[in-house]
Amino acid sequence: MTIQKLKGMTWDHPRGLDCLVNSDSLLQEQLGVSVDWSARSLLAFGDQHISEFYADHDLMVIDHPHVPDAVHANAVIALEDVASDADLELLAKTSVGASHDSYIYKEKHWALAIDTAAQVSAYRPDKTSQGLVFWDEVLDAGREGLVLWPHKPVDAFSTFATLMAQQGHAICSSREYINSAVAAEVLTFMIELAKVVPAQCLTMNPIEAAENLVTTDKEHYSVCMYGYTNYSRDGFRTRPIVYDDVPSFDGLASGSQLGGAGIAISSASKNVELAAKVAILLSLPEIQSTTYVEAGGQPGNLAAWKAPHANAITRNFFNNTLRTLERAWVRPRFLGWPDVQYQSSLVIHKILKEKNFSSKDIEAIAATYTTYNQELSK
Repeated sequence: MTIQKLKGMTWDHPRGLDCLVNSDSLLQEQLGVSVDWSARSLLAFGDQHISEFYADHDLMVIDHPHVPDAVHANAVIALEDVASDADLELLAKTSVGASHDSYIYKEKHWALAIDTAAQVSAYRPDKTSQGLVFWDEVLDAGREGLVLWPHKPVDAFSTFATLMAQQGHAICSSREYINSAVAAEVLTFMIELAKVVPAQCLTMNPIEAAENLVTTDKEHYSVCMYGYTNYSRDGFRTRPIVYDDVPSFDGLASGSQLGGAGIAISSASKNVELAAKVAILLSLPEIQSTTYVEAGGQPGNLAAWKAPHANAITRNFFNNTLRTLERAWVRPRFLGWPDVQYQSSLVIHKILKEKNFSSKDIEAIAATYTTYNQELSK
């Protein structure tokens, strides 16, 4: 059988790359196709515009906030144009939380959720038997020097968004970008939290926090970090960690900012029909629950999250965090969102670094959205 070749772009981590490479044999067996995957950094995954690389690939693993920009750049193809209604309906019913719908823009899906994540927490099982449920518990443990909280700019924004949602005033939930009074409460709490975690947390991302947690013996917990099942698996690092729900004020683990990744079809592909078949197969339990999760993937399909085997190899990662995922907050999808998020993150990070803020800082956060609107209307 002649194997057809496609090119794909993903992100450089076992959760983003190894799982896809490991699934290639099933693609060859069932579809007669092999995908040559290249990978960009996690930073580029979050910040790089899809218009910069779509022309060289058939398939792309992307972050859902980038969808509007990709659509307006004519870089991606709507799944409704190349997939059957039955396939899309099946995936809608079997994706985790709002993951499937997070790729909707202009009433169409522009990617399929092959990966999902949200801000959760983690702990060292050799140091403690359970995670931290309430934010008061987090502050108490932080005062004992036991907590990490990664809050470099993009992650500081993620926590800000999570806390705004937990306080009942999610970003863009009304006509305004942020509720200023609630934002002040959230920033006050974030400063309090920043004071009780190590100073190096200012420059940490979730991967670096997980690395710190498994390689040192001081901290027992980490909070508001995107989950990476790799760190819960035997053999990935010397010590494993256990993931649990995101902390909250009421113990209900709601409002966590949804992350994850979707597989999109490049408009530059010369074999769109085959690329669509690959995207759908990679999203179904047949791959998600087997070759994908076994090689470090973090599936977007609910069947994989509930699979006993997937939980057995990840210290119950999926069962432990499913509630958080199902109650997660989805970032708005509008043209220019990545830039608004980035500019907001710089202001929030400055506040956490200085451990102080004024009304002008809150106005500066709000202005990132106002400026975007003004630029768009020109």
